[in-house]
Amino acid sequence: MQKIVEESQGKAWRHNWGFDAPKAEKVATIFYNAGRDPDLYLISEYSEKGIQALRQLTIWTKVEGTAAFLSTSIASYERQIQDLYDEDAEHYQQLFKDHPVTFTKDSLYFTQRKEDGSYIIAVLNPDERKLYTLEMFF
Repeated sequence: MQKIVEESQGKAWRHNWGFDAPKAEKVATIFYNAGRDPDLYLISEYSEKGIQALRQLTIWTKVEGTAAFLSTSIASYERQIQDLYDEDAEHYQQLFKDHPVTFTKDSLYFTQRKEDGSYIIAVLNPDERKLYTLEMFF
């Protein structure tokens, strides 16, 4: 499953959200709830060259000055996942605690919401060479 997610993730981001990402060196699937309306949380690690390619994308907003908005958006996603999977809420709470989205004022983020309510929160932390992606589909 991990390999399928890694190989198809770039295509999925292009199709669903309109951006291309270089191939990650490593992808940690924190969760992937498949189905008609999937939701997933991935942490992708990149080489320095990959981070530079990601930084070149024109989709990003710098976190500086908007950290409160980003923190609120991430917390809202976490609550929504726990509400959707109420019977496993503690499990998801622990996953978010063990694998927090970390960012600094120099990090970059991208959010997009579709008409059907599906959305993505992507956070690029160049210092860690990580891209955190939180996606929900309806």
